[in-house]
Amino acid sequence: MKNKKYVIPIILFLAAFMIGCSARPPLALDVSRTNDDDNDKAHEGYSAIMFMTDLEIIKRATDHLKSHGEKVAFEETEISIHHCDTETVICTDPKGNRITYKGDYLKIVFYPPSKPLNPEYNKCFTVYLDQEGDVLGYTSQTVQGD
Repeated sequence: MKNKKYVIPIILFLAAFMIGCSARPPLALDVSRTNDDDNDKAHEGYSAIMFMTDLEIIKRATDHLKSHGEKVAFEETEISIHHCDTETVICTDPKGNRITYKGDYLKIVFYPPSKPLNPEYNKCFTVYLDQEGDVLGYTSQTVQGD
């Protein structure tokens, strides 16, 4: 009677062992081979913004807005990464200057609370960070309440 309760676990173990042994071995990667073209492409695509956490991105953007005297309150954020192959206008700052950029950049949108306690907190901000994580500029838009 005691031997019967060990039969099923032994069968399961043997089945798993046989499946593992019959699986194909992983592909061996030849890391000794270097190709300068591949290396250049890897360095070309490097961006510091890829290694920042969402909280670091949000803090950097809000600190920039506060340093420009903006009152920031948000209920939701949207972070998206973009790429420009050529020098492109990505935004116009509050003074009307065109901000152009080439490369990877982040667009961070801060959506205001649906019912702000104070009317000065009903602005939607969009902040742009370059591939080094530095602020390129920002735009703001007043959102009308319900």
